[in-house]
Amino acid sequence: MRRTNPQERARERILTDDEIRAVWNAATGAYGNVVRFLLLTAQRREKVAAMRWSDLDGNVWTIRTEEREKGNARELVLPEAAMEVLGERGENLVFPGKGGKQISGWSKHKARLDGLSGVRAWVLHDLRRTARSLMSRAGVRPDIAEHVLGRALVGIKRVYDRHQYREEKADALHRLASLLSLILNPPAGNVVKIA
Repeated sequence: MRRTNPQERARERILTDDEIRAVWNAATGAYGNVVRFLLLTAQRREKVAAMRWSDLDGNVWTIRTEEREKGNARELVLPEAAMEVLGERGENLVFPGKGGKQISGWSKHKARLDGLSGVRAWVLHDLRRTARSLMSRAGVRPDIAEHVLGRALVGIKRVYDRHQYREEKADALHRLASLLSLILNPPAGNVVKIA
């Protein structure tokens, strides 16, 4: 069996500003809110889809850790823009599908979003990569952006660095939300037509 080099399989796709606007504007319903929340938090689809109201304390989301999981962001202070995506508080899941259960039919929802937005050749995980790249663009330190993504520390750092980076991650998500706001609502005065 031939093994593929992980770098050969690595995706590089991030959404452009125009694509972000198109996807954001076409994202509706529970699925659309998941898409928006993914972009605002840089978290994995599975974590967002399984998010319960009991995981929230005000604007603090404690991300559930699965057995044998390498790492996650653990606790995120959500910016106002992410809180607005949550909508009204329900009984159990934050983003429920039909019958109050987890959203299903991801590929069907994604195909519909592609059709409405006109953006093609992307997957939901590209939003995580896009958000990470936007954090760099917003001036977030690389190590803090990696903490937001929940990447496991390596080497001796894993042993000795026990700081949770709560305020630093909150600032990173605030910067991300601010940049997304500028992308979604670009200032009109900066547009110059080129002949």
